[in-house]
Amino acid sequence: MDGKIIHDPLHGSMKIKGLILELVKTPEFQRLRGIKQLGLAYLVFPGANHTRFEHSLGTYYVSKRLGEEVELDEYERTLLQVGALLHDIGHGPFSHTFEQIYKHYVKEYDHMHLGQNLILGKVDIIEGEVEDRRLIPEILDEYGIEPKEVADLVLGHYHKRYLGQAIHGDVDVDQLDYLMRDAHYTGVAHGIVDFERILKTLKIHEDELLVDEKGVEAVEGMMVARSLMYSRVYFHHTVKIAEGMLTRALEFALEEDHLWDFWRMNDCRVLVELEDLEGYPSEIVKRIKYRDLFKGAVLASADELSTEEKREFLNAYRNIKKRQDIERRLADAVGAREGEVIIEFSIADLMLSEPRLKSTEIGVLLHDGNIQPLTKVTPLANALKRRQTPRWAVLIASPSKYVEEIRRIWKKVIFG
Repeated sequence: MDGKIIHDPLHGSMKIKGLILELVKTPEFQRLRGIKQLGLAYLVFPGANHTRFEHSLGTYYVSKRLGEEVELDEYERTLLQVGALLHDIGHGPFSHTFEQIYKHYVKEYDHMHLGQNLILGKVDIIEGEVEDRRLIPEILDEYGIEPKEVADLVLGHYHKRYLGQAIHGDVDVDQLDYLMRDAHYTGVAHGIVDFERILKTLKIHEDELLVDEKGVEAVEGMMVARSLMYSRVYFHHTVKIAEGMLTRALEFALEEDHLWDFWRMNDCRVLVELEDLEGYPSEIVKRIKYRDLFKGAVLASADELSTEEKREFLNAYRNIKKRQDIERRLADAVGAREGEVIIEFSIADLMLSEPRLKSTEIGVLLHDGNIQPLTKVTPLANALKRRQTPRWAVLIASPSKYVEEIRRIWKKVIFG
């Protein structure tokens, strides 16, 4: 049989062959089987065990459907499909959990630029020898696709604006797949998206990816779904506590000069390596393994903080050393050990990890031929922009015995 048929719980049977099949076979793509799409969210939503592998295949499928609907030429269809398939190829273990660590400790990489370098063949993420291995740029060259074009597209810098928007836009193939997939696996009904309607009403007009006026309600529905999934799932405070704990364990290991190649690993390998280290990292991994998590002591909304306090927290978010210093001071004040008090920031974190959340500016092609941004066509888009997602801006967590004391003194310790 020509090609392979893959059965996907979301999109049904999809046939892959040729270039796409060759890319799926690469060790770099197969590695994504070991990286959970939602990090540690499975500790709260037991079904959330799906991986970057199936999301990447799903995104490819959505891009294939979109290319057919908007009638791209054959080269652009192929390019879009490849970009969609490889858009997450650079993700490290636990997906977005370690994003801040990349910025502070592994300065030359984040998952986007690592992905770009993998596509260009500038970096190797696979440990050890793999027999008869073919590199991604070799495969692309063989099929007449320029690796640099794919790398630019994955970063959203492609010279044809509509192709960049299809992967990194206000309504794009990545979001369409992850919202539906994450809703399916978490069992949360908020991610329901009118996928077929959106596909049928997206249009290319004057080099832009736009939505036809008839599709406005479907796009509104997608944006509501996105907003609710962020507050209900992605920034669920227990998920963030678990991710914060794991992040501190990795920071501790890096400070002790261990695990500098963590970005090459998959989820299981990172947990095993951290557990093998003595002391704090091992302790934290055991807690995560058996879901013995820290408790939320403070969940403060943005409204509860003064402008000065917000500024202080934003500085701490941008500077890991500052955040670690605040955590240390709080731990000392309540008699906890270093690493037993953690602080998470949602608003700044969202700005870094998901700038699209406030993006509601997709153009709407009106029946008279004019184009208006979505915010001018529907008040809902503006309301979603203003919606506080999630409800907490600052989260402080610790073992339960320190919770009451932290609640009493946190502002005094942090702000003096």
